[in-house]
Amino acid sequence: MTKKTFDNVKVHSTVLQQDTALEDRFDKADSILLKTSDAAQVTKPTVIRDTFSMPQDDYGRIEELRVIAARQGRISTSKSEVVRAGLQALGALNGEQLLEVLNRLQKLVPGRKK
Repeated sequence: MTKKTFDNVKVHSTVLQQDTALEDRFDKADSILLKTSDAAQVTKPTVIRDTFSMPQDDYGRIEELRVIAARQGRISTSKSEVVRAGLQALGALNGEQLLEVLNRLQKLVPGRKK
């Protein structure tokens, strides 16, 4: 049996080529398998319906804010959007500012009028 001799430079080159090819295949597989579908990207948030009480002045303030938005060019602003925007604005306050605003609110008796 004859002994084969290997050229180390050629062997090293071949191994590098195989490693590169293997990495390319894994990258391609990852791009296919980890790709999010368009349907998954368009999922709508869960909407929760709730009822709550507020003074008539606060309820009127919602309509005033809707009118202001309409004058500024946003024609169809719902009451829900005004309340949600208010929540976003309150969320941007620090703890002290939030407590200050909450302490200014009129206390209400919970529940429906009988």
